[in-house]
Parts: sequence; structure tokens; C-alpha cells
Amino acid sequence: MELSASILSADLLNLERDISQVLEMGVKWIHLDVMDGHFVPNLTFGIPLGQAIVSKFKVNIESHLMVDNPDKFLDKYCSFSKILTFHYEAPVQTNRTIKDIEGFGVIPGLSIKPGTHPSTIEKFLPEVGFVLVMTVEPGFSGQKLIEDSLYKVKLLRDYREKESLSFLIGVDGGINRENIGKVAATGPDMIISASSIFNGDIRENINHLKSAISVVTNGQ
Repeated sequence: MELSASILSADLLNLERDISQVLEMGVKWIHLDVMDGHFVPNLTFGIPLGQAIVSKFKVNIESHLMVDNPDKFLDKYCSFSKILTFHYEAPVQTNRTIKDIEGFGVIPGLSIKPGTHPSTIEKFLPEVGFVLVMTVEPGFSGQKLIEDSLYKVKLLRDYREKESLSFLIGVDGGINRENIGKVAATGPDMIISASSIFNGDIRENINHLKSAISVVTNGQ
């Protein structure tokens, strides 16, 4: 079970410092939240930041496109992303976008909002390498975890096993020190956290989150 750091809550004036600390703590994934102000009511990062990160650090980036047109500039996003995730709810041809991402040699990911049932995306699961379960309405960091969304992880795991598929499952939204154990107990492959990593002492925060994950995965 991997911990991924969403830089949505990082100190943007000291981003190099914050990412360095995260990597020093053994976190191997950086989560890049890309928002366009239309699909979600916020504006965040874009292509130049992702390119800058990979030019400076050896790290895996999972880019989460919360945009109306995820198929636009796919080549640019794929140039620095290990996983490129877009939303099922976006007005786009899902099958085509998945195939286009794969064509660039990048793992295609599909994300669903809290109100979207996993059965809605079943037909796409054989084609994707990653499914991101949102446990808040996408747009802003620091929201409260919608616990009712966690059931989706088990459904996706059961479906993956039943159909002998290999896509990874991620959970993102409202995950903190108090609830990460409950999230980890559902069995995702990746847990994304923003404010609970970057607000305060980064090293201490990561140690606490990793310890909580370890307790669950080791059955203690």
C-alpha cells in the first residue's frame, strides 16, 4: 500500500523544499491535482509545474485531471506522468481517451466522484491501470472524508479479483491521521493525502500516516 503526496497543500513558495522532504521520507508518488475552474470550482496546476518537478526530482507523478477536456494536451501531460487520471464524469469519449493515454506509454487512470457508483465504469475496467475513488467532492483540499464512499474500494477489489484484472485502486479526499486506518482497512493500493502531509511537520506527518497504514497491513 503506497502513500502518495498531493502537493495541493504544499507551500508553493517552498515547493522544492517540501517535495524534497517527502521523497526523503520514502514517499515514491507525487499527486498533481490539475483543475480548470469549470469541471471543479478551483484553478490549480498545469503542464509547466509537472515538467519542472520531473526535471528536478526522480519521482513518479500521478496527474489527476479535474478538467472538462482531459483529452486536450494529452501528449504534454503524458510527458511527465507515470499515471494520467481523468474523470468518468467529464464530457469526453472515455474509451478513446484511455487508448490515447496508453498510446503515449502512460498508465491510464479513471476517477469517480462520490456520487458515481463503480458499476457505472465496469466496462472500462479491463482497459485502465488505475481507478481513483474520490472521497470528497473534487476541488479543494482539507474537506471532510465522505465515509460512505469507502465501500467502493471493496467493490472494485472484488470485481478485480473476479475478473482477474490488475488495475490499481487509489483513494483521495479528506484522509487524515484520525481516519487513515479506516481507509487503509478497505485495502486500496494507494492512499493520497494533501493537508495531512503538508500542514505542519512533513516528516512527522508522514511517519504517523505510514505507521497507521503499517498497523493495518501487518494485521496488528
